[in-house]
Amino acid sequence: METMILSEDNLINALCIYHARQINVMPEDVEIELCFDDDEGYYADAYYKGRKDTYRVANMLAAIRVFLQEELNVDPYAASIRLEIDDEQGMIAIVE
Repeated sequence: METMILSEDNLINALCIYHARQINVMPEDVEIELCFDDDEGYYADAYYKGRKDTYRVANMLAAIRVFLQEELNVDPYAASIRLEIDDEQGMIAIVE
């Protein structure tokens, strides 16, 4: 597989879709904030009608795998995925 970089926008879209399915709402009704800190590492906060849910790396990777399969037609289990922070692009996922 060729290396693919998923932008911050793609990560947000993946998490919006994933979270919306979890709580049975429309993806456009969900807000996502991607986060990183030295103690917690990578995580994302999902907001819907004042409720906040936090996704850790394992759940973020699950959301990315669904996005890869459904939106990009990539075998999600044949891919290695790692999250990184890029100075210009923000949080990205490198898929190999």
